[in-house]
Parts: sequence; C-alpha cells; structure tokens
Amino acid sequence: MAKLNMVKALNLALLQEMERDPDVLVIGEDVGVDGGVFRVTEDLHRKFGGTRVMDSPLAEAGIIGASVGMALYGLKPVCEIQFSGFAFQCFHQIENHVARYRMRSQGRFGCRWWCACPTGAGCGRSSTTRRARSSSTPTFPASRW
Repeated sequence: MAKLNMVKALNLALLQEMERDPDVLVIGEDVGVDGGVFRVTEDLHRKFGGTRVMDSPLAEAGIIGASVGMALYGLKPVCEIQFSGFAFQCFHQIENHVARYRMRSQGRFGCRWWCACPTGAGCGRSSTTRRARSSSTPTFPASRW
C-alpha cells in the first residue's frame, strides 16, 4: 500500500468516488480551478468539469444550504468550508436540516453529504481560522459523523 499524506489520501478518495458514482460532486470556496486551499481537490475540476466541481462564493451558509438541497434531490455533495472557524453560521442548517431531515420526513428523504472543515494550528493562518466546534457536531440528533 502506498504511503500518502492526508491531502493526497483525501484527493485520491474523492477521485475514486467521483469516478465510481456520477452523483458525487464537490462544492466550496476555491475547490474548482484552484484545487482548494490545501489542494485536496487538485485536478478534479480538470477531470470532471465545472458541473461536478463547483467554486462557490465566499458564503459558508450558502455552501451548506446548496449542499442540503442537492442531497435532498439525491445527489451526494462533498462541501468544503475552508476553515472550521468560518462554519459557525452553518450549524443551524446542519443541526436542523441535515441531521433531522430523515426523521422529519419519516424516512422518505435523507441528506447524504460530507463536509470538510479543516481545523487546528500549524497551517500558518490567523487565530480566526483555528476555532473548532468539532466537539459539538457529534451531539446533533441523528447525525453520523
């Protein structure tokens, strides 16, 4: 088995899933042409095009909201928030829509999505990008993190 760092492993996993399943897509800030802030999505835009690897505006709540809509429609979005510290305004949608939609619809609809929010020190960014809410996410009802 090849040794990969975390970024290369995530990039390879996304590539394999996107090749395997046409419903998997990526949405986030700079994930397309630039390949993501940490290069996790590097070359995916070139391979799959702008309809499956979408650059979004700098609007984290919009990324999550669009991803929820895509997931309810049956797609499998992978959304990237550049840093977990920017995701605070998204937690309402994650807790009230993503985590509860299956229960609210009595099992008719589900939100199959994945959200990447890099966190932690050592990336050379300011303190505003290092705030983490990872301890809160497992407490959302019906969430599978």
